[in-house]
Amino acid sequence: MRRAIFSIFSVCLCSLFAQRNLIPTDSPAVEAGRQIYMGACSGCHGATGEGSQGPSLLSGRASRLPDRTLLNSIQNGLPGTSMPNFPMGSEKINQVAAFVRSLTAPAITTQPAGDVERGKRYFFGAGKCSTCHMILGQGGHPGPDLSNIGSERTSGQILESIMKPSARIAEGYRGVVAALKSGPTIQGVAKNHNNYSVQILDKDGRLHLLNREEIAKLELMDASLMPSTSDAAEARHLVAFLARQSTRMKEGALSK
Repeated sequence: MRRAIFSIFSVCLCSLFAQRNLIPTDSPAVEAGRQIYMGACSGCHGATGEGSQGPSLLSGRASRLPDRTLLNSIQNGLPGTSMPNFPMGSEKINQVAAFVRSLTAPAITTQPAGDVERGKRYFFGAGKCSTCHMILGQGGHPGPDLSNIGSERTSGQILESIMKPSARIAEGYRGVVAALKSGPTIQGVAKNHNNYSVQILDKDGRLHLLNREEIAKLELMDASLMPSTSDAAEARHLVAFLARQSTRMKEGALSK
């Protein structure tokens, strides 16, 4: 009886693993899939998977589907819906699936283009990223700690933050300048603010707790304090480096 149960369990386990690791994660496959997707899928699902005539691909459902199910859905369509079949070769189907997965996959589970070591040198050197951001205790304030960014963000989200930092400003990191009635001016990020007080974290990591009565003028900025990185090559290297930063190595994650 035990042997029969173990045999059934082994078959189920093998079936489960057969559903995984069918979709590539390397950057060339993702980019090839993006190009196919833009021509065949973006009209319904949006250029970045945000949805249009078809549903959004950013909800995470696509990342939870077994590999075989996602591949079959792309190739054969979904009966009873407006999703058609795509009579493409298996390689192209795999590439489209790779791109779809990349839309919601944590960066640590992907292989973004770029040189990790060059990205690290830029982060701690010429890019001056570490003057405002910290990784595993190394770096500065007042930007977000990036020690776990590879598990918290997709590669696309990291790239957007690097090249368009004002597009999405994280809660608690809005730039602020407070001119005090006593003379000094304090600049940093507003951790909390209301009609009565404001908490400002400055570049030295000091938290200033101020009552509105102490402030002559308070300016909350719409633009991020973080400068954009206009060099596309350096941005790719930064993404490659930051994608490897994770304090919680997830199943299937690549080694640093």
